[in-house]
Formats: sequence, structure tokens, C-alpha cells
Amino acid sequence: MHLVHARLRTPLGRSAPPELANLLRTHAEDLDALEHVSVHPSRSNEVTVGVFSLSRTLLEAEGRAAALLRRTVQAEPALAGFAVLSVGAALIPGPWWGLD
Repeated sequence: MHLVHARLRTPLGRSAPPELANLLRTHAEDLDALEHVSVHPSRSNEVTVGVFSLSRTLLEAEGRAAALLRRTVQAEPALAGFAVLSVGAALIPGPWWGLD
């Protein structure tokens, strides 16, 4: 599993809608290999989105998450004025690494 962090800019004076995670799940396609979404609003005009992906590679997870975020922002009226600022993946450590 891969974790991809994305930062979205919200329009001034607006915050992420409470249903943002559900909106992302709605626009997910099978190829996105979406496992889970978490949303973390901040006090600034940004929101952090965590996308947990079952993609085979880190690069693939990052690309698919970026496509999903852009697709959702473009399609959803509730996200008018939002912009994807950055998308970056990170490895999730687990027992398969053998670092006991």
C-alpha cells in the first residue's frame, strides 16, 4: 500500500466541504486502486488529502492520486475555485520490510 499526500488550495474564505472524502471516492475508478481517503483541513486556505492506494508502484500511486484529485476538482461544483497544489507519495513501513 502507498500513501499519497496532496495539498489543495481553497478559495479565500472557504474551507473544504465536509463531504470531500466521499466526493473523491465517488470519482474514483478501478484503475485508481483507491483503498482509503482522509481529509485534514487547516486554518489557512489549504487542505491536505491523504490517499491510500493499492497501486503496484509508488510512482503509479502518485500519478493515479493526482489524476483522481484533478478529476474531482474539475467535476464537482462544490469544489469550484479549488486547485491541486502538490501531490507526493511516501512509502508506508510495514512488517514486509524486515526491520524488526
